[in-house]
Amino acid sequence: MAIRKFRKHIKPFIWFITIIFMVSSAILAYMNIKSSYSRVNIYAFKLNGEKILKFDVEKTKSNLTQGYSRYLGDKLDKDLVEVIAFDDVVKRNLTLGIADDLNLKVPNSEINAQYDAIENSVGDKEQFKRMLAVQGYTKKTFKNDIRDNILVEKTFQKIQEGIEPTEEEIEANYNQNKDTLYKDKTLEEVKPEIIKALKEEKGLEKYLELLEVAKQNAKIENVAPEYQNLVEKVEIDKDGFKITNVDLAKRTLNMLFAGDIIKNGEESGAKLYYDSQIKIANEAKKRGITVKATLPVDYQFAIYQNGLLENIKSELKPTEKELKEYFEKNSLKYDTFPSAQANIAVVQVDPSSADKEKAKKEAEDILKELTTENFKEKAKELSQGPSAGNGGELGWFSKGDMVEPFQKAAFEGEVGKIYPIPVETVFGYHLIYVEDRNDKEEKVKASHILITPKVSVETKKAKEEEIKGLLTKLQNKELTFDKLTGERKDIIQSSSFKINNAGYISGLGYNEVLAKKILDAPSNKVESLTIEDKIYIFDKTEDVKYKKANFKDVIESVKKDYLNSKAQEVMKKYI
Repeated sequence: MAIRKFRKHIKPFIWFITIIFMVSSAILAYMNIKSSYSRVNIYAFKLNGEKILKFDVEKTKSNLTQGYSRYLGDKLDKDLVEVIAFDDVVKRNLTLGIADDLNLKVPNSEINAQYDAIENSVGDKEQFKRMLAVQGYTKKTFKNDIRDNILVEKTFQKIQEGIEPTEEEIEANYNQNKDTLYKDKTLEEVKPEIIKALKEEKGLEKYLELLEVAKQNAKIENVAPEYQNLVEKVEIDKDGFKITNVDLAKRTLNMLFAGDIIKNGEESGAKLYYDSQIKIANEAKKRGITVKATLPVDYQFAIYQNGLLENIKSELKPTEKELKEYFEKNSLKYDTFPSAQANIAVVQVDPSSADKEKAKKEAEDILKELTTENFKEKAKELSQGPSAGNGGELGWFSKGDMVEPFQKAAFEGEVGKIYPIPVETVFGYHLIYVEDRNDKEEKVKASHILITPKVSVETKKAKEEEIKGLLTKLQNKELTFDKLTGERKDIIQSSSFKINNAGYISGLGYNEVLAKKILDAPSNKVESLTIEDKIYIFDKTEDVKYKKANFKDVIESVKKDYLNSKAQEVMKKYI
């Protein structure tokens, strides 16, 4: 469905509060940018008369660059990211304009509640204040961002109000997904889920239409010289479809993600893609398929493609012989493989005092043999932190970048020497080599060896004994799994999960040992299994055994798959 194709496109400019405080050259650059703007024009452009800060564009650019870089590495073209970032800032501000048109407000109490929740998650108010400063925020500007994020959410909620899917739409959605998303469930069971999905889909389409109209009517002026080549402009105008530099940039990055093109072929790859989409849209139009021209062009193409696919399928009339041949070639696809449904609670086992003391003793023993000359090799050999591979090097960092005990030692330790005692933090025990320091700029260069406390067998056994009573209460129905997270702080997750014979557990990921244990376990019996530093309490509620598929039983699924396969073959003619 079109909504699934577009959820990924809207995420970059719906900035829900997710703050990751870490050492980053890009983040530190924010401060340099901000200070330099105090001496020159600080505005990037005017949007419908409102001044937009350069800082907002640079912040968006840096966030997107960091996000894309994790996956693309040196394949990332930063020029493309700049185009997308500029467009994201425009769309964000236009969305806030839509919120204003809808008369949406955010009470201060709601803003303060979110601010306090984020501050409390850090724990130390002064450290949180320093973290905000590193990110380029003041308390006021951070609260402004919180307000804007809430407004974006409220805009989507408001647009969805009043959308009531028809019974025909609900039934059509069920029939389309009954063999996948809603397998083994009746229409009545999943009806609330379908209504929610349809409201989201229709709400997204309405939002995109409002945003597209706002973009077409937007007045962007007084653009700073460094941003003038980032303003959205039409690059391809063909058969009534206008493809912009923003469309090409996003498509190119998508293709890089998928590994479809090498860096040198970026631009041509995206243009070829849009050429094929225009051909598909033209064929769809010939067959009577219509799409609102007020929707974004990529959304139009998604609807045209889906419409053409359905039109082709409606013309195909497969015989039973053809369906049976298709089934025999793909029979494994229709077999029922072992699976289960289970209530699972995850109990976190933390290191005991004895475990921590053992780690401290290990750190103290290493410290006795440690010198500045052998520090790098010892770090590679013994450190249990992510920097072990490069000899424990952390490079230069500023005050506020590290947790307080580590930071205090790094800024107080003697330069050129190893700090005289292990430093304890939430991560474990650090042996710190203070390599250099610039007190004027409040920066320090250091390396470290991290020794983390390991959960001992004795600690695990003690926790297993402790939760025996919990298992009894669950078995006797005195407690239910859905209430466990509120009962105990050491239970980090508790819910109902699906398990398949490939070892995948929905919501927990791949865990072959746990999956096999649950699949082999009797139903409706509460058991537990300890794996590393977690204890899994589970109760299998449903059990599905392997069953060889019978053609007559799955003929409808076979027909659907056959039609999709043949329709895709026909579609290739129009690409």
